[in-house]
Amino acid sequence: MDRLSSVMVRISLVWLLLGFAIGGAMLTDQHLPGDWRLWMTPSHGHMLFVGWFLQFVLGVAYWLMPRKRSPTRPLGYRSDLAWAAVGALNLGLALRVVGEVAERSGHASDLTYGILVGSAVLQFAAAVVFVGQLWGRLGPRPIRAGAGGERS
Repeated sequence: MDRLSSVMVRISLVWLLLGFAIGGAMLTDQHLPGDWRLWMTPSHGHMLFVGWFLQFVLGVAYWLMPRKRSPTRPLGYRSDLAWAAVGALNLGLALRVVGEVAERSGHASDLTYGILVGSAVLQFAAAVVFVGQLWGRLGPRPIRAGAGGERS
């Protein structure tokens, strides 16, 4: 597994643990100060879907999807863009968690709105980079002559 994939999968596992911890807090809401279910429901979903599931899948996709390597792209993708996308995805998700909780706990302001807008921009930019980097790796592989018969 290349370094990018390894880091993405590990970060996704951290989000999984955080999501489960928040889920546990939401289950024991009546024993904690505040209204955790109300405050955390959307963030909990995003932590588990974007942070854990989506990032895990993208990390594995970078690792397993066929690569078109070249001297300028020895990994088959632009690693600088990929690392920037990982940073943007995770920073955007962290900002979303902070901004949503602040908004839902009665601390809505121009600052929290700006945090949520920034979060959306970062996550969208990350998605654009991921799609752009992986799109060219999709498609059928050419069949080599004498590779053991025809495929249907």
